[in-house]
Amino acid sequence: MKLINITLDAYNILVGIILFVAISMRHIVKAKVKNGFKAMVLVNCCMAAMNALTLIVEGSTNPICVRILPVSLFLFYAFSFSVLVIAGIEMMFYLNLGKYRKPFLVIVLIVILFYAGLIIANTQLGFMYYINENNCYFRGKWFYSAQIVRVFLFINFFIYLIINAKSVNKEHILFITAFILFPQTMQLLQIAFSGVLLLNTGYTISFLIMFIHSNRHLEENLDSIEYELDAKETELNNKITEIEQSKLEFIKMQNHTIESLSNLVENRDEDTGEHVRRTREYVELLAVQLMKNNHYPDILTPRYVRFLKRAAPMHDIGKIIVPDAILKKPGRLTPEEFTLMKCHASEGGRIVHEIFDGYEDPEYIKITADIAMYHHEKWDGSGYPSKLKGNAIPLSARIMALADVFDALVSPRVYKSPMSYEEAFTLIEENSGIHFDPVIAQEFLNIKEKAAAINESYRRVD
Repeated sequence: MKLINITLDAYNILVGIILFVAISMRHIVKAKVKNGFKAMVLVNCCMAAMNALTLIVEGSTNPICVRILPVSLFLFYAFSFSVLVIAGIEMMFYLNLGKYRKPFLVIVLIVILFYAGLIIANTQLGFMYYINENNCYFRGKWFYSAQIVRVFLFINFFIYLIINAKSVNKEHILFITAFILFPQTMQLLQIAFSGVLLLNTGYTISFLIMFIHSNRHLEENLDSIEYELDAKETELNNKITEIEQSKLEFIKMQNHTIESLSNLVENRDEDTGEHVRRTREYVELLAVQLMKNNHYPDILTPRYVRFLKRAAPMHDIGKIIVPDAILKKPGRLTPEEFTLMKCHASEGGRIVHEIFDGYEDPEYIKITADIAMYHHEKWDGSGYPSKLKGNAIPLSARIMALADVFDALVSPRVYKSPMSYEEAFTLIEENSGIHFDPVIAQEFLNIKEKAAAINESYRRVD
């Protein structure tokens, strides 16, 4: 019989360790419930270990065994009561019932203190159990007092459940029944057959049922959550698609507005509004060429080029302040008229900020304002409005300056006839390092056929 009981204890310890690890690996569990479950499984393992130790040392008069037996028995009784208390409180947290909660805990505390007094007093009086001179365990006259205390705890738990009966979910009935039925059934069998030790096994079976039930409940919740998440994901994807579509429509409308506004300004000065579209294409072509040959890598990125292309049509937005008499004058401007004309650069930067601040990407606003304000600056510092020199001129403005001049040279104006492509390219080459950034000028000359093709395509359209 001793071997059977030790084997049962080993089984309970093994199953307890497996349960403890399995519970620890579960993440989607309330912390209080998880910690309580782990505690009662661990205490049950300790109780089984103390029971096995008691069986091993009992009957031996070896001095070490004589000292171990009373300690192992004391701990066994302490653990057998503790696991019940922890399990009851665990059930309370799991069911989360509100009524009778504080009285339940107060009674549990009183019972704990009473039971602790019993097992401490027993070490001197031996009324629950005692050890004879042969180091053998025997039940005392008040042996059943421990069982009565356990029954009292169960009564307290039943009262808690009855008071909260309307709030108890039907699916928890099996859970509660397993918790109450198996330990108590095994306790009765253990009392009836003193040689069989089944209390640990009753708790182990109870914990297994509780774990399986909670896992099934968790899986059902996870399935429900997964279904809801799928639905939410679909809804979110649809919203993202709508937002992206709206964003594309907004950008398209915004670009159209920018181009229309730019054309409105240009049409006061140019024969057609195609200057805006042509310069935009020259700017993109030149920026891509510079990026391809690794010039200005810290500045030129695909994002920068994209913003640069969008910003190019706004380069002469400041001309909105210049009177028609000056813009459309067929002859050379007087010094006073030219001074007024030059104001369009600084005014262009101001107008850009008035239009876009708070509504556009700050990087785009800076590129657009730089183009509008500084595209008439020259590499040697002789330009306007700030007489910036060399790399002090923003890169966007340097690229725009070349595109703007090239288109002005090869296009007809009220005050001049168009220049041939070769004449324009020669003039750009001669002004490399004077008017234009030499790197930009050289790269433009490297793609002069593509630039001429862009200009020709718009002439065919016209």
